[in-house]
Parts: sequence; C-alpha cells; structure tokens
Amino acid sequence: MDLGPASPALGTTVRDVDLRAPLAADDLARLRAALERTYLLHVPGQHLSDDEHLAFVERFGAIAVEGKDCVGFVSNHRPDGSLGSAAATFHIDYGFTQSPYEYLSLYGLEIPRRGTETWFANAAAAARDLPPELRARVAGLEARAAVDVTSAVREAGVRIELGRLDETYPHARRPVLWPHRTTGEPVLAVWEQQTDALLPLPEEESTPLIAALFAHLYRSDHVMVHRWQAGDLLLWDNHALQHARPDVGVDEPRTLRRVCVGTSPDLSIFAERMKTRDRTPWQTFTGPEMADLIAYLRSVGHTR
Repeated sequence: MDLGPASPALGTTVRDVDLRAPLAADDLARLRAALERTYLLHVPGQHLSDDEHLAFVERFGAIAVEGKDCVGFVSNHRPDGSLGSAAATFHIDYGFTQSPYEYLSLYGLEIPRRGTETWFANAAAAARDLPPELRARVAGLEARAAVDVTSAVREAGVRIELGRLDETYPHARRPVLWPHRTTGEPVLAVWEQQTDALLPLPEEESTPLIAALFAHLYRSDHVMVHRWQAGDLLLWDNHALQHARPDVGVDEPRTLRRVCVGTSPDLSIFAERMKTRDRTPWQTFTGPEMADLIAYLRSVGHTR
C-alpha cells in the first residue's frame, strides 16, 4: 500500500490497495494516521459494492442512518438521489446541529465524460495560519450556523449575502476557533452556506468580519479540487474540511454513493420551523411547494 499527498493543501492518496480485501492491522493504522494528519483519503481505482463501501467506512466509526438506509446517493438523475445538479457553496454536513457528522465518504459510480469536481477547504490549516489581527478579533466569539428550511433551492448560497436569520431558525453555535473533537486542534468554524453571525457582534460588525474570514479560509493554498474518476473513493473529516461543488448540469448522469459516520440528526427541527412560519403541515403542501422544500433540503445535504 502506497501513500502520498493528494494535494499541497490536504489529503492523502492511497494506491496499490484493493479495499474489497481485508486490511492488515498495520495498514489500517497507517490509514487512520493519514486521515488524522491530512483529513482526507483518496483511494482511486476501486470496484466496491454498497456493502463493501460500508464495510470500509465503518472501520472509522459508527455508520449514520439517513432515512431508513445507511447508503445514499448524490445524483443528478436517480429518483432517490440528493442535491441534483445545483451548485453547493462551502459547508460541512449538518453544521447547523450540535453534532455534525464526523466523517463523510463518496464513491464515484457514474462520472460525466466532461468531468466533474468536488472542492475541499482545509479549515484546520486556515485556523493555524490565521493572521494575528483576525485571531485577536475573533477571540471569544461564537459562530452561528443557521438554515432556512423553507427557502427555495435558489437561495442555498452564501448565507451572509442572503441575510442574517433570527433565533427561531434551526441553528447551532460554536467557538469561531472550534476545538477538533479528537485532537483539540482549532478549526475555523465558519462556512459559506450557513454561517450568518459572529456573536455577540451586531450584524454591521459581524458580516464584514465573516467575509474577511472567508477570504482567508478559501485561499488557493487551503483548497483542493478533486476531479472525479469512476472508482474513486473519498473519505474525509467533516469537521476539519469543508466541501463544495460547481453546478454539474443534467446532460450526463453523475452519481456518487454516500456513506457517513456519526450521529443521525433529529430532523424534527424542520417540522418545528414550519410551525413557526404558520405554514401548513408538510403532508398538506401543494406539489410545487413540497418539491421546492425537498429540493432545498437535498441541496444542503439534509435529506435523501
């Protein structure tokens, strides 16, 4: 098994291994160490069934159940696929909850001939080299990640450009320099898709400070662009790394299999939010209203 850097910014590429076969204890230890150090494993050229994908990922923690299954699909053409073709700004999955997933894994099933990409940003590296002036400004502040579950899919953009949400929306607060769950290393806990406030700052101070943090975080030296090939397997730390993608179009099928590690979130917060907006219950939504809601939730990774 050969390990080498996936990019200057983050990640380890693992070659000369067949993940269908049992892994020796020392090889698994090397993979775990590489994941802790570089936050992402890229294993190309694999031929994995659903069960084989699950078996590999569960070596890194308890598999999360989404809906009724442990396996999901990110797809622009499967009826059971999430996200569709829309672009997704940088985020971590379930960052608006108190316990975001620990690891995410995607496997390339169908890749368009013209290619397709997923982008990753190293929020741990961005915390390490945060300029002293910015570090001093965020000391003691909390970042709030909030989500508007009633938005149309076109509103799943950069949250500070869409406007600050109030406290009734599903949200979570954590230190701007968020200690990593296992190493204690600070992680820069702001992401485009959901961060709308640095508290207790007023909006007129918070928003430009978030923008300054984004400018630092999404510098090219913190970012890796992964260009998918069929048979690629990615496994990454959902706290230390953020992910995003451009619009993938609908001309050719694009399907990635998804397996997650962590605690499945309680999605009843969505129903509670609907009540606060004086909307009809989900089961009595009109067809177009329900389609818009489901499309939005899928676009930000909240449902299959």
